[in-house]
Amino acid sequence: MDQFFNLNYMVSSLPILLSYLDVTLFVTAVSFPIGLAIGAVTALARIHKTPVLSQISSVYISFIRGTPFLVQLFLICFGLPQVLRAFGASDIRSVPGIVFVLLMMSLHEGAYLSEVVRGALSAVEKGQLEACRAMNLTKKRTYLGIIFPQAFRFAVPVLGNTLISCLKNTSLIFNAGVVDMMSKADLMGAYSYHHLELYLDVGLIYIALCAIVQIGVIIVNRSFRYA
Repeated sequence: MDQFFNLNYMVSSLPILLSYLDVTLFVTAVSFPIGLAIGAVTALARIHKTPVLSQISSVYISFIRGTPFLVQLFLICFGLPQVLRAFGASDIRSVPGIVFVLLMMSLHEGAYLSEVVRGALSAVEKGQLEACRAMNLTKKRTYLGIIFPQAFRFAVPVLGNTLISCLKNTSLIFNAGVVDMMSKADLMGAYSYHHLELYLDVGLIYIALCAIVQIGVIIVNRSFRYA
């Protein structure tokens, strides 16, 4: 029984894997807000049909949504440095791999968040924009002060789901050489041959993280409901 499953090893390994949780949280905490900003810009470009930017946004979103996450990871983390070296960036190898991971994660989330933002903005009554124009408000004040706060209420549940997806996607960044929980579990499993226990640990950690996000979404939704 011990050869098949070692509960003691699973319990003792959990703190070790949790010590790498900061990498997962850091990547999520950086890439999600940047992705949200990218999503907002591309969504506005498509809504207002901004020349050139609207077309670029459509191609970008189609590419991200139409290709596997792992392909995007390899393209940015291994393909982009090769392109940069070809253009004379000889010191590109000194750039930490996590920088490319953050870039890729931000672009990936931005494409999906663009559709979330676009849908939320479409849910806001068009009369709001007309009223703002009648009051001679600038577009910046209109969107930041009136439209985006209302759209955020509509978007909260979907934003929560996208954040959960972002969290789970971090389990693949070890393929780019970033040492995180999955990477550590893989290394420990190679020495101990207790892969099952280690991957169960990682799974439980991700379940806990996703549950926390879901609870946060529920709290925010309730606060809006009673506001």
